[in-house]
Amino acid sequence: MLTASQVRHYREKGYLVVENLMGPEDCRRLIDSARDVVEGRVKTRGEVWIEEAAVAQGLVTEANRFHYLFKIGHQMHHAPGPFQEYATLPHLVEMLTQLIGPDVKCVQSMFIDKPPGTGTGQPYHQDAWYLKTEPDTLMALWLALEDTDAENGCLAVIPGSHTDPIHPVEEPSDPMQAKIFRITAVGAKERPEVEVPLKAGSGVFFTGHVLHRSANNCSGRHRRAYVLHYADARSKWLNDPKAKTPHLLVAGREYPGAL
Repeated sequence: MLTASQVRHYREKGYLVVENLMGPEDCRRLIDSARDVVEGRVKTRGEVWIEEAAVAQGLVTEANRFHYLFKIGHQMHHAPGPFQEYATLPHLVEMLTQLIGPDVKCVQSMFIDKPPGTGTGQPYHQDAWYLKTEPDTLMALWLALEDTDAENGCLAVIPGSHTDPIHPVEEPSDPMQAKIFRITAVGAKERPEVEVPLKAGSGVFFTGHVLHRSANNCSGRHRRAYVLHYADARSKWLNDPKAKTPHLLVAGREYPGAL
């Protein structure tokens, strides 16, 4: 369980780093499972994206696609197997109920990488700009599968921005970020930030309103992570109804007309 101090930090700052959520073997299992998906040995509910910068430089071949992976998403937690298993780990679910409430659903899952030398950082954004619920109860859990730091593009957050409204957006100034991510939150880059380096197996919880970004990967290392989004099962789903998929109950019970 989270301590009272940890819960208070989350409520006051909008994010919380928790170390040692998984062991080295768990991290390796998820990385190997992602390789199986990219190389066609296993199917999951999701699409595979390759890093655009590597494609633009002509570096990608059929044999090295996993090396230049950008992302697999966004419904991996629906298919039985490791991605669903780690989205519903009992000790993680217990922490989620402390932060969200007794009824929790997983609404999105992504395996993301930032390949060495070509991994493009994501500009400042709020996850609730993309994933809309009413009431607004969205939370992210970003699980590092390898060590992340400033050199390979760790996360940076703006503490206290969980109390912000959803910001208007504009096109990023970086051409590659504009091509891949298209938007950045207006005014965020002028505010003080905190970098969030993580050891493999550690994670960071943050609300859907927290402004966060990541830098380009300038190292010779990958920056692989499993990223999950959860919400209170009593919330309604406000995204495009045609894109709606059944969400995965991980704690508590279902509510008619809700997620």
